[in-house]
Amino acid sequence: MIFQAAVATGALPRPHRWIERLVDAPDLRTRRVLRAAALSFPLVVTAWSTWYDALAAREAPDAGQLLAFLAGGLSLYLVRRLPVVPSVVAPLVWAATGSCSFVMVMAVVLGARRPRGWLLVLGAYTVLHPLGLVPVPCSFRAGHVALPEETAPLLGVVLPALVGGAVGEASRLVALREDRLRLAAEVAAARAADVVAHERLRLSRDMHDLVGQNVSRMTLHASAIAARSADAEARSLATRIADTGADLLEDVHFVVGLLRDGADGADRATGADAADGAHVASSSGPDIGTGPRARSSRSWQESIDAAERDGTVVRRHGPAAGPIARTAGLDDASSAVLDAVLAEALHNATKHAPGAAVDVRGEIWPDLVRVLVENPVTDHAPALPSGGHGLAVAAERAASVGGRVTHGVVGERFRVTVEVPR
Repeated sequence: MIFQAAVATGALPRPHRWIERLVDAPDLRTRRVLRAAALSFPLVVTAWSTWYDALAAREAPDAGQLLAFLAGGLSLYLVRRLPVVPSVVAPLVWAATGSCSFVMVMAVVLGARRPRGWLLVLGAYTVLHPLGLVPVPCSFRAGHVALPEETAPLLGVVLPALVGGAVGEASRLVALREDRLRLAAEVAAARAADVVAHERLRLSRDMHDLVGQNVSRMTLHASAIAARSADAEARSLATRIADTGADLLEDVHFVVGLLRDGADGADRATGADAADGAHVASSSGPDIGTGPRARSSRSWQESIDAAERDGTVVRRHGPAAGPIARTAGLDDASSAVLDAVLAEALHNATKHAPGAAVDVRGEIWPDLVRVLVENPVTDHAPALPSGGHGLAVAAERAASVGGRVTHGVVGERFRVTVEVPR
């Protein structure tokens, strides 16, 4: 709850645990105790009134008084749905028995809840005894009150109403503070969402302008080289660069579309760059929102084919020689993890050990699938830029499905191992 969160963060002083458990978040046992107390309270008031009236009168109550007390006790069960009934019955019991117990209870209830006409009812209760419509309460007859009989309205009506009013006002203040905290939390959440949306929009613009435009320019240059070069090998390499750039441009458009799709509300609110948003959305095509694996990585076979086109010899062993994810019966999420880790491992091998053979070995166990990718360590790798986050991202992907990724140099070979549960 908002009130509990505010107390936990120090926005409000922490109450006693039993009060918090009783009022804010009662457990099943506490709710049962409260329900039993609510059911037994009218009976307790009835028994107390009957006993105390007999004590004051020095004799057992007659049948009429017992019926009056019983009617007063039963009327208290209607205090929530029909408070007018116990409000009328209470003074009648006072008039019939001289006991103001039920009037005191209703004075507390009326002061706390303040239903319609509660002031008029309390005013009527207050003047009943001075007008002679009800007898002296049994507390005065028993000699337990040293004050004059004229103070009966004060002790039986006014003071209980003040107590009830204080309790009710405290409850209303707590509810009001909780509403304010809830409103403040909603406003803070809305502001945070707005900031995130605008940041996503800014990132989408930067990615579109910086990455997208540069990749597009690179693709155009590679296409021009492929069209004008007389060297067949140069044309082949330029064509592959152009194809890779086209694929990358499609991925960039997809990511930009995702970012702008999440910031769509803020984009509509500000009205900024609407035309650019439409252009990016159309560029991203129908891939947006098609599923968790949409444009996330190459498939298993696509990664191997791309590595072999780059001159890497990929040797597949065991279940990895076929569709290992389908053979092991993995779901889409785990299959996507295998695809992504293999793509990253082959990419690293191609980048750091170009031309070397890469071994991909699969193992299917009753509870998991393990794939090992190994390539030789070489000191003659070209100096290529590296972000250094590929394997960390692969490990995060594996952890999201309950798996893990480990990597390191074993002997003279670099090994990447991925394990996913079945």
